Amino acid sequence: MSVHAPTAVPKRTVSEWTEISVDGELRVMITWTKSPRNRLDRFLFTLFGTNREHELTLDAVGSTVWRQCDGTHTASEIASILAGTYDAERVEPVEETLAYFLMQLEERDLIRFDSE
Repeated sequence: MSVHAPTAVPKRTVSEWTEISVDGELRVMITWTKSPRNRLDRFLFTLFGTNREHELTLDAVGSTVWRQCDGTHTASEIASILAGTYDAERVEPVEETLAYFLMQLEERDLIRFDSE
């Protein structure tokens, strides 16, 4: 997690997201269009009729993280928010769990990291 140090600042790259109520909890639903990265991707998307529209509904913890990925909170600050909001058994080890989740969001091009 070299570029994802505790001082790294995650920032959303997707502007289309809404909050929906699921079982009385507000959850974030992200909508984005996956773009082909090169001509081969474009060809394969066309050949296999790949749906480029994606939707992802986050659980309560993921939604909390997403809301904090506004470019003003460091990964360390987000970890502190999670630790103070949720039971330890749900998020521990918080730094490791958060790092893994942020990397998943980054792999989907939903966030990027800025250095503080």
